[in-house]
Order: sequence, then structure tokens, then C-alpha cells
Amino acid sequence: MSVRSVCASAAIVLLVLFAGLPVQAEDDPILPGDGPQVLELSLARALALGAEANIGLQEASYAAPIAWQGRVAADAMFDTLLTADANAARVQTPSTFSFLGVGTITDENLNASVGLSRMLRSGGSVSLLYRYDRLDAGNPLALFRPAVTNGVSLEATQPLMRGAGDIALADVRRAQNDVVAAKAGYRTTLEVTLLTIAERYWDLVFAFANLDARLKSEEVAQELLDNALARQKAEVGTPLDVAQARAGLERRRSEVLEAENLRDTMQDQLLMLILPFGPEVREAIRVSPTDTPGANSATLPSRDDVRRYVDLAIKGRPEMIARRAEISTAGIDVKVAHDAIRPRLDVVGRVSTDGLDNVFGDSLGKMLDGQAVSGAIGLQFSLFLGQRGAKASWLAAAWRRRQATLRQRDLENSIVVEVRAALRDLDTARGQYAAGSAEVTAAEEGLRGERLKLDRGKSTPFRVLQQEEDLTSARQRVSRAAADLSIAEARLYRSVGSMAERYSIDTSKWEDCCGTGR
Repeated sequence: MSVRSVCASAAIVLLVLFAGLPVQAEDDPILPGDGPQVLELSLARALALGAEANIGLQEASYAAPIAWQGRVAADAMFDTLLTADANAARVQTPSTFSFLGVGTITDENLNASVGLSRMLRSGGSVSLLYRYDRLDAGNPLALFRPAVTNGVSLEATQPLMRGAGDIALADVRRAQNDVVAAKAGYRTTLEVTLLTIAERYWDLVFAFANLDARLKSEEVAQELLDNALARQKAEVGTPLDVAQARAGLERRRSEVLEAENLRDTMQDQLLMLILPFGPEVREAIRVSPTDTPGANSATLPSRDDVRRYVDLAIKGRPEMIARRAEISTAGIDVKVAHDAIRPRLDVVGRVSTDGLDNVFGDSLGKMLDGQAVSGAIGLQFSLFLGQRGAKASWLAAAWRRRQATLRQRDLENSIVVEVRAALRDLDTARGQYAAGSAEVTAAEEGLRGERLKLDRGKSTPFRVLQQEEDLTSARQRVSRAAADLSIAEARLYRSVGSMAERYSIDTSKWEDCCGTGR
């Protein structure tokens, strides 16, 4: 291997590393050379690069993890709460006992508590509280000096009407629907981005075909000028023939410049989507598309498949998944609002045990032995008379659910229109491609015949240029029709929400992001 080849390879590696360009597979190499690096790119590779590197997709990929954290936060209301407090006090009061004489009584008190409480998924709550009290009373009549009290109490509350059942899980279920909607939102962004990449890819393919047609046109014009000059020199041609040939050549040179500009513009638009690097990097890369548009036109769907594709779209479009999550959330709101109309009736229970002594260990032992056990159970009832606020909230929630259902129906209607339009565009592009191919064949024959006439002196360069322009226009139309056919195919897959599956884009790392710490 030469030194030059080694340096070129090293430069490519550095470009990849510093620009963040993914290392190319063997079937998609960046070809080394002295000028801009050539990236041979298939549509599948372009879509894979865009799925990895597109800035908009990277930004949208955080929606689901953010929503998942909201779901975690909503579920955290059922976590165990630890509470603790401690207080110390020294209180002096004037003596009120005659046998103590004039003076004060000093009480020293130390108390502390530790508690655990938790909301239950049934709507109730439970709490466990340990209390410690130490009272060193200045009253000489006190039985224990100091008096140490240990106590444990268990309290529980369970709604029987309002708030009972799984109403307590409403926020968790709303948050779960938000996760579903966020995933669907990302999938929508992915589908739209993939479609845009496909459109830009085929536009670039057309730009290359258009440039190729213009270059061929320029070659013909150059040959005509050379021929006219030779005929003039041989005194069998006229200055007018030379002037017409020269004007035709200059015009075609300007059209080549326009075609090159279109190619570069389409290339930049594609690179912006799949390799969002700095301008200096994009200038160093030249994209060379490898796929042929319209290659599978005979196997593409037709209008007769509309029912099948509509069904696929209604089931698989991520927008429909998001709408169903929205309706589910609205249904939860209706259920919660209706529950608020019910009276509040809670059963409340409490059981405790206490122990008293002047030594901590003895007091604790008496508590555990059940020196003083108490318990209570009761009902708590509350109700807003008239329930105007609760009923108004319930009606509003029901109407919002109705709105969500209508939005879903409107989306279904739009999807049907989109699928039907995509299938019509496929049929139209297929017909235009077939007609354009026949038109190119006819134009080629026309140009060949006109050039034969020119060789026999029965035509002029102007007429040959007219025939050549007809051929170039026909080539442009068939190239545009082929690109439009492939674009229509991509739009059909987008209309049913299957762009990622159709082009084998791995979305598992985004769909499985929740709960993985991403």
C-alpha cells in the first residue's frame, strides 16, 4: 500500500471520528480520493443514519422517558412515609400546695416519636406510630419520678363510598396514558422524519438524473457546434448554422450549472437530516445514491387495496394510539368526577398499647406485655348539600371525553383521506412513469432521425437542437415520475404508520427506554 493511500485512509478515519460520522458498512463505503469524500448511500442506509443522528429525533426521544418519570412520580404517592420528631421542655410553675411553702415546681419533659404511614391502593391509609415520653415532675406527690411512657399505635382508614376502590390509582393511570402518548408521539416524529429523508433521497436521485440529462444535452450541442464549424470550413454550412449551434451550447451549459446547483441543494437537504454536522464536514462529503427509483413499480399496491391499507392505518398509526390514550385519560377523569358526587363515608380504626414505669426498659416491657391496650372504630361521614360543584365537574369531564372521541373520529377521517390519496398518487406516478418511458423512446428515435437528416443536408442544427430538447425534457419527466413513484410508495407506508417496519429501522432502543435509566 502506498504512502498516499495510507494518508487518505487515515484522513477518512479522522473525519469519521471528529465529525461523529458512523463507520460505514462494507456495502456503503466512503470512497477515498483527492476531492470531496464520496458517500455511496442506499435509501435504507440513509434512513438508518437519520434514525441515529437526526437532531429532531434525538430531541423527541426524551419525551417518553420524561413521561415515564411522571408515572414514577405519580406512583410514588404509595411509598412509605417516615416521620420523626423530638422535643425537650423545662417548665417552672409557682407552687400551689400549702405544705410546700413558697416556691416553684419544675417539670422536665422529653418526648419523641417515630412513625410510618402509607397510602393504600384501595384508597385508604395506614400508619404506625411509636411514642416515647419521659416526665421528671417536680411534684413530690408524683408516683413515678421520672415517669417513662412507651406507646405504639396503629391507625387505619378505608373509604366505603367516595374514594373507594381504584380511584386512588387515577393519577397513576393518567401518567401511564401519558407514557403511551409520548411513545406514540415519538413514533409519529420518527415516521415523519423517515418520510422526509426518503423524499429528499429520491429528490437527490432525480437531481442526479436531471444533471445527467443536461450533460448529455451539452454533449449533443457540442457535437453540433463542432459539426457546424466543420461544415462551414468545408463551405457546405452557413454562419447561421454555427450561430444556432453555439447559442444552443451556451444555453445548455447554463442549464448544466442550474442542474448542478439543484443537485447540491438536494444533497445539503439530505445531509442535514442524516448527518447534522458542521458546514465544513458537509462540504467534504459528496453523496452518491445507489438505489434506482421506480424499480418495483409492477409490484406496488393499487387503489383496489384501499380497504386493507385503511384498516392497517386505523390500527397502526401512532397518532391513533395517542388518541386512544387521550380518550382513556378522559374516561378516568369522568370516573373520578363521578366518584366525587358520592358521599364521603370512611371507616376509621385505631389500636394502641402503652407501658408506664420509671425505667425505660421496664416501661418498654410493659408496653409489649399490653399493660394498657385500647382500641376504637368508627365512621366518618361528609357530604356537600346539593353537590353542585361535583356535578358540574362531572358534566364537564363527560363533555371533554366526548370531545376526545370526536377528535379521534376526525383523525380517522383524515387518515382515510391520506391513504386514498397515497394510493391515487401511486397509480398516477406509475402511469406517468410508463408514459414517460415510451416518450423517451420516441424522442430518441426522433433525435436519431433528425441527425441523419442533418448529415444529409436536409435539416439544420436548430431543428436537431429542438429534437434534443424534446428528448431532454422527456428524460426529465420520466426521471421525475420515477422519483415521484418511489416517494408515493414511501408516503403510502407513512400513511399506515409502517415506515420503520418497511425499511427495517430498529426502534426498540427508544420504545424500551422507560425504566432503563435512560
